[in-house]
Amino acid sequence: MTPAICVRNLYNTCRRRPWLGAATQHPVLRGVDLTLRPGQVLGLVGESGCGKSTLCKVLLGIEPATLGTVEILGQDIRGLSARGWKELRRHMQVVYQDPYSSLDPRFTVRRLLSEPLHIHGLYKDKSARETYLCQLLQSVQLDPAFLDRYPHEFSGGQRQRIAIARALALNPQILIADEPVSALDVSVQAQVLNLLKEIQHKRNLAVLFVTHDFAVARFLCDDIAVLHAGKIVEYAPAQTLFEHPQQAYTQTLLAAVPSVEERV
Repeated sequence: MTPAICVRNLYNTCRRRPWLGAATQHPVLRGVDLTLRPGQVLGLVGESGCGKSTLCKVLLGIEPATLGTVEILGQDIRGLSARGWKELRRHMQVVYQDPYSSLDPRFTVRRLLSEPLHIHGLYKDKSARETYLCQLLQSVQLDPAFLDRYPHEFSGGQRQRIAIARALALNPQILIADEPVSALDVSVQAQVLNLLKEIQHKRNLAVLFVTHDFAVARFLCDDIAVLHAGKIVEYAPAQTLFEHPQQAYTQTLLAAVPSVEERV
């Protein structure tokens, strides 16, 4: 079976130019190997600055790979044309961390959800599109009556549901979720996580779930990859990683996870 995402020996280097002195090269990703299977939820966990978001940007074509190979649905993304990226993005969508900046405040929900359909020439019939948009909102547990409202009229949790609906509009095979609940209240986080779990199961999505929260990763993910200083230092099934972490860095992160213990 062809992997949804296959990353081999991936390096990414950024260029830094100080106020004084020569520019320097700073390695962000250093030899990353990663495989996401169809229908799998893979958690990418690590502290801030370890390279999680940079890896997502490389997968999405926002930043180039310095070295290594990245294959998405069996297609090498190096040198991919604009037309090739357009077709690929129909099968791979993203949900960003901040629901307040990821939605254009000038657009109604109808326009936000219709834009990807318009770009890819889908649901050109007005009646069919209207029905589909209503179904999209219902799939993220929102009222279709919200179609003509603007983002500022919604709470953070509702905005993130709209962002998820937009990501699902093209019926993708792969979903990249870059810390999609970290900006939400704890009670709302639980609702959105349950929604993501339900959607992933119904649609059999391959999900790369990026987070710094091990508790969230344990709830949602089949396997977990631990990223540290641009390298994957541990990769294991979620339950195994929590019960028998092998690396000292993973053990340190797990020790920092809050827990409630009964005191006698």
